[in-house]
Amino acid sequence: MRRFFTLIPLLILGSNLSFAQENYTDHTIQKGENVYKISRQYGVSVNAIFELNPGSEDIIYAGNILRIPNSSTTTTSTTSTNTTVDKDDNISNYVVKSGETKSGLSRRFGVSIAMLEQQNPHIVSMLQAGHTINVDKTIKETPRTAKDGEHYVVKGETLWGIARNNGISLAQLEAANSGRLSEFLQIGQTLIIPDKTLESSTEGGYLVQRGDTKFQLAKRFNMTIAELEEKNPHTVPMLMAGHRLNVDNSDVNNSEEIPNTNEVAITRVDSTTTTNSFKNYVIEPKETLFGLAKKAGMTIEEFTTLNPKLLTSVNVGDIIKMPINPGQTIATTDITDTVDTVDTVDTVDTVDTVDTVDTVDTNTKSTPTKIHSNKNEALFSNLVTETSTGLYFYSPFSSEELGSSEERQKMISINADFQKYIDFFQGAQIAIDSAKALNLDFDVTLIKKNIAKSKITIESPHSKNAILVPFIDNRSNFPSIESNTPIAIIDIESNLVSKDSINVYRSIPSDTIQKTKTLNYLAKQNANVIVISDLDEARNKELITSTIPDAKFLKADNAGFFKSDALNNELSKSRLNYIVFDSEKTIVLLNTTTALMGKLSDHNIQLVMLESSLLPKQSEVSDMRFRILQLIFPAITNPQNKEDITNFEIKYEDVFSSKPSQNAIVGFNVTFDILLRISQNSSFEDIINTTLSEQPHLKFDYQKTTDRNYSNTGIYLMQYNSNEGMIELINGN
Repeated sequence: MRRFFTLIPLLILGSNLSFAQENYTDHTIQKGENVYKISRQYGVSVNAIFELNPGSEDIIYAGNILRIPNSSTTTTSTTSTNTTVDKDDNISNYVVKSGETKSGLSRRFGVSIAMLEQQNPHIVSMLQAGHTINVDKTIKETPRTAKDGEHYVVKGETLWGIARNNGISLAQLEAANSGRLSEFLQIGQTLIIPDKTLESSTEGGYLVQRGDTKFQLAKRFNMTIAELEEKNPHTVPMLMAGHRLNVDNSDVNNSEEIPNTNEVAITRVDSTTTTNSFKNYVIEPKETLFGLAKKAGMTIEEFTTLNPKLLTSVNVGDIIKMPINPGQTIATTDITDTVDTVDTVDTVDTVDTVDTVDTVDTNTKSTPTKIHSNKNEALFSNLVTETSTGLYFYSPFSSEELGSSEERQKMISINADFQKYIDFFQGAQIAIDSAKALNLDFDVTLIKKNIAKSKITIESPHSKNAILVPFIDNRSNFPSIESNTPIAIIDIESNLVSKDSINVYRSIPSDTIQKTKTLNYLAKQNANVIVISDLDEARNKELITSTIPDAKFLKADNAGFFKSDALNNELSKSRLNYIVFDSEKTIVLLNTTTALMGKLSDHNIQLVMLESSLLPKQSEVSDMRFRILQLIFPAITNPQNKEDITNFEIKYEDVFSSKPSQNAIVGFNVTFDILLRISQNSSFEDIINTTLSEQPHLKFDYQKTTDRNYSNTGIYLMQYNSNEGMIELINGN
């Protein structure tokens, strides 16, 4: 009887499984397909596919299996939170969920952001959770053109660049669009361009600036956060730049000392408005907190007490209070006047700069110890935020060309290779924003490449400086650098060699480093090493034999087949066999791995590749082969650091409305790492010698190669594992 009752739930479970299996079809994703296209092929909704395939709303891969619900049981798609009706040409009543973006919804529904906004004007100013979206794909998209007094935002533009191109201040632009701006500028967004001769007024309120927080504002206006939110209910979900706050002027702390930046006509510094013993002063490009305090003849603490908003940021065009008769006035030096062939990038809206001098620690350890830290505690715990540093970029673009979308497109049309520089600088911009969030102070300067110049002289006010040199195609054209203060040259795939007394730091691990570290790991394992190549002599034979003298070499033909018993004769049944694959041909890989899998019943075999570039695309070779053969390979980027990588990709896509390219990834990782390293309380060289760091994608472990040259040896030695997916070989570090 007990056995009978046991069978009942099993039968029910079996019938449920049978029923579930009958209600979907397996579809192998082909190259170029997307979920919308597949849904139309099977006559089902995209939401029905999303429900059956969690994660498919973000990305799908060619070669993977997608479960398609049978159309007979799926006519409309509903979720627990939405009543979406998704037909061939219509999306009806889709309720926006928290975290969704316009760019994500445009991809999901197969329409442009402009068309999404055209049919849902309530989301133009900002997309919010709870908004209802309707899209009729039969309606043609209306071309959008900017009217007089408006600007239509295109890819790559920034608020500061738009303000500059229209001859107005950033404060004027933000004030005129206080109800339209969110945290990020949106492509396709329409901005109001105010008349440059008119004054902007807060009409008795306070205009929220970028960087303001509820805590700071509540303290500033002598109220609690609850009182601030009660007077301004629109800030309850989120405080955003451009919000206009209702504040009681009688409660404002130091109200006599807080200038209303929107009640004064924007003038040049020479034209001042006097108020008692202070004048209104307009911040110019490249001015810094330290320089302004010196000009006022005050300490930084005194000056920020007079101008509290400077504690948050120093923004071009902002109006601050300046003493009429300062006790001591010291002229600040514009970096443009002291750098040969240098164009400065006025990124004051994204970078806070302070011209104080860092104290250089010249004490070095006799036996440097690398600090292993996935979260970079060693760098974050010793950041110096009171002093500033200099960050230079060597580029084929001037600041005007890089800041103008029209100029960038013009240069790309001349030379398509310039796209990689643009991608690099977009990644670097995310790094600059991230460094700003840590309150780091630095000046950013762009040096335009000039083949005719054989020497660049840099007169920097900072005690620490770094110049980043990406993608130089001919290192002989790179000029010699002469600097009055310490400067480091950061090589990004440029193959530079130090010409002067300046150190060169190669930031991307070379192919040779990948091969060498992989071979060193194999040499420690006391295994039988067999190199399989389709060439008469393996590409890396000299390097392999110098590291593993007893390695064996086996030749495969052009199709990846061996002579009779050749593989059996080299394999060992008593030892682990490492098979080093040395071929760029996919057919050779397929047939070789098929032969190796046939030997696994009698032999312990693991596949090895010395270069990550030899890994084929997933659409060409299933990674199941690599799991079975437990493939070992070197990687420059960490495939396991998914959380940090995803966070970077989300931020990048929000800013630039596109996925980051490999060059953008390099731009972010190298720039952010260098900013952390030059912002330490020790010398740059000391930090290089003692500290290993890991950014979202790249590891930085610099080793001295010659007197003035360093190379990053930070790679990840990875292994496919049938149980855990992929693991990092600790001993490979």
